[in-house]
Amino acid sequence: MADQESTSPVDGTGERNSNEPRRMPLAPAREWDDDAPPPPPRPAMSDDTKPPVVRTIPMPKAVRVARTLWLISFVASMAAVFISFLTHDALNDELAETIGRLSPGYDDEEVAALVDLVYWSSLAGLGVVVVIEAVLLGTMLTRRGGARWLQLPVLVVHAGVVLVASAFLAIGDWGGIAELLMLAGIVLATVAWVFGVVRSAQRWFRMPDETQLAADD
Repeated sequence: MADQESTSPVDGTGERNSNEPRRMPLAPAREWDDDAPPPPPRPAMSDDTKPPVVRTIPMPKAVRVARTLWLISFVASMAAVFISFLTHDALNDELAETIGRLSPGYDDEEVAALVDLVYWSSLAGLGVVVVIEAVLLGTMLTRRGGARWLQLPVLVVHAGVVLVASAFLAIGDWGGIAELLMLAGIVLATVAWVFGVVRSAQRWFRMPDETQLAADD
């Protein structure tokens, strides 16, 4: 009994604490070692490599000549239209006299209506043909070779319009100049079309675009 009283009581809390692992104290911060290699740089967040771009194939000389001839043809044809528009009154009088002489059965009103029809039809025909040819030329210069074959029937229509227009608009003091400009327009357009179908032009239309890396700024 005395032995039991002399024995000190066991603290259950202390026994549990003695079984837990001891925590090591935090090591003090170490100073930077100058001899140690620096840390690697952070990787870049974005890729600086530029994407490839399409390099345009240079235009051959034949196509450049064709473009120049087409543009001169447009200028000549529109100059003829402009001259005919400025000489509207003189042309109307000349046309009325000519048509009245060829068709004596028509009265003055019918002759005036016929004159307006042939005059404005001739001007509108030349203007529409030039606009269509200009659109096809722009399409051709983007390396769409099929536009050249659409230019061919338009050239045939252009020639017919010039023949009809020169019969009605080549009258008076300025009629010879207008007719010369119209003929020059169709001749230049025909030569321009021929330059557009030569071998070097054919090769340019069929050649695929080349890709290359974009140049640094």
